[in-house]
Amino acid sequence: MCKILFTLIALMPAFCMAQETADSSSTDSTQRTFVVVNMETGVPVRDVLVYTDNGQGAKTAWDGTFRIEKAFRRVSFTHGGYVKRIMDVEEMQGDTIALLPNMLAMGEVVIWGHRRNMTASIIPKPSKTDLQLQQAVPQGFNPLGLLFLGFDQLWGKKMRHSKAAKEQKKKMIIENY
Repeated sequence: MCKILFTLIALMPAFCMAQETADSSSTDSTQRTFVVVNMETGVPVRDVLVYTDNGQGAKTAWDGTFRIEKAFRRVSFTHGGYVKRIMDVEEMQGDTIALLPNMLAMGEVVIWGHRRNMTASIIPKPSKTDLQLQQAVPQGFNPLGLLFLGFDQLWGKKMRHSKAAKEQKKKMIIENY
């Protein structure tokens, strides 16, 4: 009795999978699965956009596969690195579609540059009256100005020197990169 029970439990997954494939084949009878490959190498191509004349659209998965319904007459395949291909139903006999690599397409573009001074375009030029007001020096003794002058003499030079050293270090790192 135990042997029969053990055999039934062992065969249960196989029966379930057989039932599942029978159910899936009956519902998917209107769809076809295709694989898009590189014509030269035979390697599957991912992210190919597939459009049919009746409005269906698909995108190939990582393994180059896609599924569409059978009710179409023409299909177009587009990808950035490959020549666009349009096929009729009669041409699609097998399940593999080959795309020709576009030799004129550019692969990867790397752009190097330096940051330019953007303050000239952001800060507007002052008018004549603003310049005159900035040049006007107040008359008399200014204790805050004297305090600022002392602070600048003691700490300002150190701050400017350390800031210039940091900027020079950044510039060397970027140039040596």
